Amino acid sequence: MKKYVVELLGTFFIVFTVGLGSNPLSVGFAYIAMIYIGFNISGSHYNPVISAIMFLKKKIDIKDFILYIVFQIIGACLAATSIAMMKSNIQIQPVLADSIYTVIFMEAIFSFFIILAYLRVTSDDLKKNSFYGFIIGLPLIVGIFSAAPVSGAVFNPAISIGPSIIDILTNEGVSQYFTWYYVVGPFLGGIFAYLLNKLFEK
Repeated sequence: MKKYVVELLGTFFIVFTVGLGSNPLSVGFAYIAMIYIGFNISGSHYNPVISAIMFLKKKIDIKDFILYIVFQIIGACLAATSIAMMKSNIQIQPVLADSIYTVIFMEAIFSFFIILAYLRVTSDDLKKNSFYGFIIGLPLIVGIFSAAPVSGAVFNPAISIGPSIIDILTNEGVSQYFTWYYVVGPFLGGIFAYLLNKLFEK
């Protein structure tokens, strides 16, 4: 049970930090901190795409895969609810002037970067590196600085799904209309990261 609680807490703090203002450094360092806090317990996924890839790699079983995602989304919903109680619903959306294809491409390319870093640093021959949290977190910071003006820099379906559920329940906000961008983009990036990492591991 503790690994599911860690996934909930990690996703909660990441989404909560996003909801407070999406400062790239604060979000990145929250992610890095939660990686170190939870890695030896759950693997510090905090992202349904990473959980899916770990399932494909047979690092987790089907039960863990499903429950990881459930608890990640619960954590995101709790964070979105907390922000809504303090000010207003978190709005997860792209810059509307950009095309759907540009938004999905930006989400995919930086998700690829983030997830490839995760896969390489947590591989059997590199996992003893004590700087793994920073190496995994730095691509997220780079991605937020680079992609925020275009896609909103989400790179994680849970960050969109949680606020979208709260939008639907409260009948407020627009996050729900863009959720699929933040599912398709990260999963595309994750698939390519998984395939390239398989090549590296041969």
